[in-house]
Amino acid sequence: MMKKLLKAASLFLFTLACCCAATIADAQEREKYLISARAGGVNFVVGDVTLKRSGKTDSQRLSVKDEVESGDAVRTGADGRIEVLLNPGSYFRVSENSEFELVSAALDDVRLKLNSGSAVVEATGYDGLDLAIILNTPHASVNIIRSGIYRFNLLPSGVTEVVVQKGRVVVGEGNPTIVKGGKVARIGTGGVEIAKLEKKERKERDALDLWSRERGKELAKANQTLSRRNVNSLLASARSDGLFSGFNNFASAGVWFWNGRGNCYTFLPFASQWRSPYGHWYDHQLGWGGFDARCNCRPLSVQRGIASGIMPGNPANVAPAPGSPPARPMPPPTTVERPSPVDRGFPRHKGDPIGDSEPSSRGRMRPSLRDH
Repeated sequence: MMKKLLKAASLFLFTLACCCAATIADAQEREKYLISARAGGVNFVVGDVTLKRSGKTDSQRLSVKDEVESGDAVRTGADGRIEVLLNPGSYFRVSENSEFELVSAALDDVRLKLNSGSAVVEATGYDGLDLAIILNTPHASVNIIRSGIYRFNLLPSGVTEVVVQKGRVVVGEGNPTIVKGGKVARIGTGGVEIAKLEKKERKERDALDLWSRERGKELAKANQTLSRRNVNSLLASARSDGLFSGFNNFASAGVWFWNGRGNCYTFLPFASQWRSPYGHWYDHQLGWGGFDARCNCRPLSVQRGIASGIMPGNPANVAPAPGSPPARPMPPPTTVERPSPVDRGFPRHKGDPIGDSEPSSRGRMRPSLRDH
């Protein structure tokens, strides 16, 4: 009888332990699936890639479970590649035999320093949005002020080459120069030289360019395969846990959202009709209320640097009645107005061509710019 009781007790304890382990695993998995608005997350890594923490002398192998923090340095070997999340919607992709430092991971002031090698920045945003991405090299300071695709090469001759395939950058600080899409800037001891990309140069693509393009396609697809039900439930859970309140510099473009199928974070924008600079659609998006536009949920009002439970255009916080179409939200109170899809260079319909309208003002450096 005693043996049976001990056996039953052991079985009960084993079952309880399994349940606890499963609960912990589920909790960890849930944390993994929560949204993020942080910069520095490692979204892809392959080959020999090492990380040196700020203030440390030893290096460690880097994995997708790691976060690159302010002051950390990363080096890629002969077969290494890495993709790092910047502010939501923007990616930093580094090729082999390169080294960079994440100087600042603050969402309102993302700063990188490329010490050697080559890298590509895929930046997504609307006109008027301060992307707040600055990339420094030993020879130059480059401020990315527009959605686009940017290639950076540190040449053996001691020159920094900035290829603006799409978009716009500001080069320099004291006497800044604007470099538009379709041009290349070479910065060295002699100053800044601007040249137009020839048709042949526009079509030339090396391994880094092809990989970056393929990653852009994969990440947009990861957005398209998100479950709307999971998106809404996880956002509601994040709100109930008070996690939004921790984002003091919450991105005004959107958030990073984990896709378990793709084993990566993808961009989840706050408005509809978003395209990546590579031309791929982000089909899943959030309204300004903080949930999928077709979700009858009590929205989360996301302002620039503020998150609260007030519904834009609905001070009484009254949720829409079940089955009723969601009301068109008013833009959040901010100095940056959200333009229409056409204004920000994205077509209103999938069949329309992508526009290239001029922004009225972009970035931090506005006065006395030499426009090339």
